[in-house]
Parts: sequence; structure tokens; C-alpha cells
Amino acid sequence: MALPFKAVAVDVDGTFVNDDKKYDHEWFERILDRLDQENIHFIIASGRPYERLRGDFRDFADRIDFVANNGAMIVNHGEASIIKEFPRPVVLNLIYQISLKYPKAKRSIVVSGVKHSYILKEMPPAMKEIIYYFYPRTLELDDFTQLPDDTYIKLTLSFKNSIRQQLEKEFNATTSYQIHATTSGWEDIDITRQGVNKAAALAQLLQQFDAGLPDLIAFGDGNNDLEMLRAAGISYAMENGQEIVKQTAKFIAPSNNDNGVFKTLEAYLDGKKDA
Repeated sequence: MALPFKAVAVDVDGTFVNDDKKYDHEWFERILDRLDQENIHFIIASGRPYERLRGDFRDFADRIDFVANNGAMIVNHGEASIIKEFPRPVVLNLIYQISLKYPKAKRSIVVSGVKHSYILKEMPPAMKEIIYYFYPRTLELDDFTQLPDDTYIKLTLSFKNSIRQQLEKEFNATTSYQIHATTSGWEDIDITRQGVNKAAALAQLLQQFDAGLPDLIAFGDGNNDLEMLRAAGISYAMENGQEIVKQTAKFIAPSNNDNGVFKTLEAYLDGKKDA
């Protein structure tokens, strides 16, 4: 029986990996082997930067594709393409406005570029430890005015996500460079250019496979997965996901700590599920 999808897209944190940031490599390889036999493409769709994802999936990098930075970057067969970048003056303007309205948020900012990510030296040490895990190629600056020549694609701030919509509205009222602010559900806010999200990037990537979003099965748990789950032909929220995600997805998968992605995909591969 033919599978009801041509591609799989999975979020990472809270979805594919467990709460210890780990996954079963042998189980994943078995599933990839079976998906390969069915000519099904496997895509990691994450808010994580590509340099982190490349390390997370080093054993499988030549077999899967990536949508990184919440849709700001696509990597297909090792070839990276940028969806929409932030000109440096826009980055500095955004940081300036954040500093004015939310001064406590400034020292938590991470500016994601293609070459490196950038933080302030004054960032608290405990926060730096987390940043260096997710952003391995990070440089520390005395001030963001020292940002070098790079291609900038995302800003992240570790701050209460209740300001997310207000921040987006306030900035968009001041400039033609419109932003989109989202969150994975933690006290973090990811800011990209408006129109950048996982669904938009996946639509562009799937075209290269002669497929579209209706041909996709997608898994997610957080706010930054909503566009992807709404657009996918088959969508699963994780049992541990946010309530709005569960209300958006068509189905519920077991939790990330119960290997929900693997169990659901195996059920399809074994013919125990259909669309």
C-alpha cells in the first residue's frame, strides 16, 4: 500500500529529540532505510541554526535535508540557500528599538549570521553556556555596532515571550522591513523577516522533489511549528506540545520522550495507519 505522503518534516526540540536532547540513532537509521525504499524525503525543520543541526545529524547529513533558523535557511544536499536576510542597518535598528523598550533583553540577544552568530560579552555566563551549545560558531562583541560583514538571517532573545506580538507590531510600524516574531514555547523569541517560517521554506524545498505541502507529513510541538502544521497534508502535534499546537494539528503523536515520531512513522510504514 502506497504511503499517503512523499516527504516527512520534523521539528527537533520537544519533537524529535527527548528532553535530554538525544535520539535513538539506530532506530532512526532503520526508519530512514525504509523511507528511502519508498522514495520518501526526510527533512529536519528547526529553529536551531544549521551549524548545530549539522552536528546533531552528522551520521545522516547526506541522507536528509534541513530547514534551519525557523525557515530562514534551506540546506538541500549540502547546498545552502537563504530565504530572506536582514540588512545590517535593519539589524542595528531592531537591536536599538529592543534596547529602548526592553532594556533587560539586550544582553540576551543572539544575532545569527551565515558565517557566525554574535552575542555581547556582557551576556551572563549561564546564558552563554546555553548559547554556545545551540550556536557553536559564536563570536563575542563589546557592542553590536561592531557587527562585521555577514549575511544576517535571525535575531533571538531570551526574554519573556509575552512581548512577542507587541515587539513585532511596534517595529513593523516604523519601517518597511517587516519582521515576524515567533517562539518555540520557551522564554525565547526568534525574529526573522516577515514571510519567513517553516511552511514557506518547506514549500520551496518540496518543489525540488516535485512535491508540495499537501504531500507532507509534519511533526511539531511549539508555536514556531504552527504554519508548518497548518499547511501539511498530514500533521501531528506531540503529546507534550503546547495546547494551541494540539488544536492546530490533525492528529496527536506520543510525546518526544516516548519516541512519538518514530512510532508514528513506523505505524505508517507497517500499514497500520493511513491518511
